[in-house]
Amino acid sequence: MATTVRRAVRRAWLAVGSLMVLAAASGPAHGQELRAELGRRLARFERAWEEADPATRARAVAPMEEAVRSFFALQLGNAAQRLDEAWYAVRAGAPPSDDERRAVAAAVSVVPKLADASAAGLTVALAPLYDRADPPAGARLHLAITTAGGEAVAAVERAWTGGEIAWDPGPLPDGDLTLAVECLVGDRRIPCATRGLSRATRLADRLAALAEAGSTWPAAADPTVRATVAQTTTLLTALADGGQPETDYPAARLLTFAEGLVAGGGTADGRIATVARDHDVWLTLAQAGGGQVPVRLRAPPTADGALPVLFLLHGAGGSENMFFETCGAGRAVRLGTERGWLVVAPRQGMFGLGLDVDGMLAALAVHFPIDRTRVFLVGHSMGAVQTSRQVAKHPGLVAAAVGLGGGGTVSKDEAARRVPWFIAAGARDFGKRGAEALATQLTAAGSTVTYREIPDVEHMVIVQAALDQVFSFLDGIPRRGD
Repeated sequence: MATTVRRAVRRAWLAVGSLMVLAAASGPAHGQELRAELGRRLARFERAWEEADPATRARAVAPMEEAVRSFFALQLGNAAQRLDEAWYAVRAGAPPSDDERRAVAAAVSVVPKLADASAAGLTVALAPLYDRADPPAGARLHLAITTAGGEAVAAVERAWTGGEIAWDPGPLPDGDLTLAVECLVGDRRIPCATRGLSRATRLADRLAALAEAGSTWPAAADPTVRATVAQTTTLLTALADGGQPETDYPAARLLTFAEGLVAGGGTADGRIATVARDHDVWLTLAQAGGGQVPVRLRAPPTADGALPVLFLLHGAGGSENMFFETCGAGRAVRLGTERGWLVVAPRQGMFGLGLDVDGMLAALAVHFPIDRTRVFLVGHSMGAVQTSRQVAKHPGLVAAAVGLGGGGTVSKDEAARRVPWFIAAGARDFGKRGAEALATQLTAAGSTVTYREIPDVEHMVIVQAALDQVFSFLDGIPRRGD
């Protein structure tokens, strides 16, 4: 029975993962909006969980288990509700009022996400994601737009009667902006959501120029640059057409970044490495011989010499954005860059990675100084399975491996046995048996394995709960030759 359940869960993860990847490639999709809502609610919960004491954290286990089960069943509204219940359980302060529950249940979207700076007007839609009750009685909505630097641009207050709000704040400044939505009930201000939106001068002409660049690249252009410009153009076009993405992409910055890559003629002119020291960078790593994979990466702000590389491999239903925004509200990325490491989160789907670790390192090395002796893999759930595969395929490249909430098939290759492992699962983690099995198989094969079971933790929180131990383990990995 246990084997049957694990297989069913894996099939569900893979089905959801493939649907999400297809949605990301095809532009606007209702599934993208729901995916974004789940991610935001998960990150909000994780921030509160980080501040809670152990007894308070334990109260969130049951609703988080239900959230995961609902996700598998594609009951995404119910999954969002359970994530909110988990947040209520761990956050500081008073229990939620009925008014707050109604306000928090609203899914908020803004259209257009990307438009020309001269355009006027936008639409803010609020719809109950899981609670079909009316908005709080007498509630009003306060909408405010600010620049990336926090400068107030426009604000308005309207009665909340449900549905959509058409608002003409006038022409907005060029750049990436933030819309904050609050529910006003009496003297209470209840935060509903913050959403990103972007404006760009001469948007249509600039998008057309990016599309044209795809047919005029010089023969020597770097494949990663070419693929990145193509994918960025597709994304920006979808946003301009009303698409609702899975995350709040800084579209104005991405537009300028893609234009810079075009201006560089597709050469490795240091632009990517320079931008990555200050901002997250979305690339599509590619090789001339074929194969490509979308990644989100961040480089340490200051670093001398070759960079160790930390690959973060998400579970099914996730994407390259997951470790950057959830899995501890992005804490794994911060811990990696604080150590002077290049942190890379690739997208994987039903059929795995578009490029393996060796291919990704080769593509990255065109733009970053890479220390190929210090390559670390951290995988969650399906990502733990992928970690096992990459260790078996390229054991000589992997300095250490981490599997959280899942397992995989071990390799008996001598080089693979020399790769040290850290494996962890929550005591109420459905992936615990897979993690235990992987640890047992690796130990029997002669590998060095550290295994931990963390109490009062289920499948989603295992990454956040284990991060301190994970990085303590990675810090202890000696350099080759030491």
